Amino acid sequence: MSVNIILHITTSCNYDCSYCDVIKDKRNISHQNRDAVISFIAKNKGSIGRFKFFWWEPLLAFKDMKYIIGQSHQDIGKNYEIVTNTTLLSDEVGEYFEKHFKLIFFSIDTENKFDYEKVEKFTRKYNLEKRLYFNLVISPESVDESLEQFKKLYERWFKGFNILPVYFTKVWEKEHLQKLAESMKYILDTSLQDDELRLYGFQENAGYDTSLANNTFFIDVDGKIYYSDMVSTYFWKAIKNDLYLGNIGDGEHTFFEKKDFTNEIERIQGLEENIYSKVKWQKELHKVMDYFSEYLNRYSSP
Repeated sequence: MSVNIILHITTSCNYDCSYCDVIKDKRNISHQNRDAVISFIAKNKGSIGRFKFFWWEPLLAFKDMKYIIGQSHQDIGKNYEIVTNTTLLSDEVGEYFEKHFKLIFFSIDTENKFDYEKVEKFTRKYNLEKRLYFNLVISPESVDESLEQFKKLYERWFKGFNILPVYFTKVWEKEHLQKLAESMKYILDTSLQDDELRLYGFQENAGYDTSLANNTFFIDVDGKIYYSDMVSTYFWKAIKNDLYLGNIGDGEHTFFEKKDFTNEIERIQGLEENIYSKVKWQKELHKVMDYFSEYLNRYSSP
């Protein structure tokens, strides 16, 4: 069984976005857990595919990241990924990205200043264009501005985008969903006219997949393993115990090869569907994303 890993190395962030539902308690991964992560990777290297540093701002714990990569790159290869907000980019970071990272996601939104020129120079200097995706974080109030961000980046010849409407936040009213649909159509029509434009997530599935149970497991800063990194949000906090799988320090030789996750996946999907059923606008937002995933697959077919 090949699985993907998301690792939290910090629960601190230098942004305070109004739509963000993540619990910020300002913890960094301990030295003990850093070593446990490295040991866990070595024991499970035959089962681990992608390995992503994600949530909050991982570059705030860059020293911990370098330590983990330095001790585990022989087991991971060049399959590291990162999601960062671009404020902490430097030559040292760029050299690490160029050497070790398969995918880089730059998260941008309309609440925080984004330096187009700085990011463009950084990307070109370290030859990251083919590995880079811009996370277009879209809140109900920022749909128009997010579309303008897409246009500005596309005009600079950037070709990788990940469209991320915010799910666990303020209510998406009908007017917001309509605007989102209009923006989605513009971006997807652009991609249909430009074969080099890459839209992360859409071209890989028949539907836009936001399911928790998709063979991606999450290691928290305290070493606990969960079915989803959504346990780090207030919205999913109530079912955190239901998503718990184990601990990286449990001492098992392998963690994933010995487990049959079939029943667990069905259980998690049931929990997820139960939560969505209680929030009508969540279902409507899913419908919009699924529609445009099918739209892209339909019109891009030969």
